[in-house]
Amino acid sequence: MPIELEVKGHSGCDIDVIREDSRLYILKSSRDPKYLARLVRQAEKQRAAASDELQHIRVPRIHNIEHDDSHVAVKMDYVYSRNFVEYFEQAGFEQVNYLIDALIMYLEHEISQSVLTTVDRAVVADKFEDVVSHILNNPHLKDIAEIPAMIDRSREVFDALSDMTMPVGICHGDLTFSNILFNGNNYFLIDFLDSFIESPLLDIVKLRQDTAWMWSRLMYSGDCDEIRLRIVFGKIDAAIDAHFREHHGWYADYYAPLQLMNFLRILQYAHDPRVITYLINSITSQLDQCNG
Repeated sequence: MPIELEVKGHSGCDIDVIREDSRLYILKSSRDPKYLARLVRQAEKQRAAASDELQHIRVPRIHNIEHDDSHVAVKMDYVYSRNFVEYFEQAGFEQVNYLIDALIMYLEHEISQSVLTTVDRAVVADKFEDVVSHILNNPHLKDIAEIPAMIDRSREVFDALSDMTMPVGICHGDLTFSNILFNGNNYFLIDFLDSFIESPLLDIVKLRQDTAWMWSRLMYSGDCDEIRLRIVFGKIDAAIDAHFREHHGWYADYYAPLQLMNFLRILQYAHDPRVITYLINSITSQLDQCNG
């Protein structure tokens, strides 16, 4: 089984491209004991999602999940594709509209497969307190003057929440552009994650983490056409926000506090000064929206 390429995954996994019988596959593996069970859950989530056939939205098929107490290896289809920067720098507005329609269709499919459920406010309150404990124990954040006031303001937001009624059932868990492979007008979703609430609303939150807040651009190390990217992201964001605000009341009610929670959950692990500055600015702005 010759290895064609070896790169490092963002999560600490090894990502290899392998060839078998003239076909290419991705082999995602880890020996990190803290990550093994989670990688298995993510692979099973992707395997289940790949069974749904949606127009334009695809999920690479999982062929095998091997795991024991010290190692996990997941074999899946290799997809010939471009990343989001390559795609958006060449895509015309017709192609961007195809993507918008496909994303809305995918999210509406998730909603249709979920059940409108009342989520106890304690679920969010407990998650917030857990995240705060990690933020306060993060040595990269201890000397940042804005943190205590930011936590106090956030606590006011979550203390004010009542039980929330939203669709619960399925979600990708990390629906950002860095986890979408672009192949013409087909879009392949990768790197599924578990979430503290398995709700399509959390996928809308993650998508708008990119379209409204340019997260994947921050993570992208190459050059790009910043102006074009902001125009495209803004167009997608306006369409996503308008659609769900018009059709689903729970989106208008709970998007803002859950986006705040999303950024706080990222902050708890942040160590790069550039990322920390981005997150503090984003959280401060999101707090203004929650209080507005």
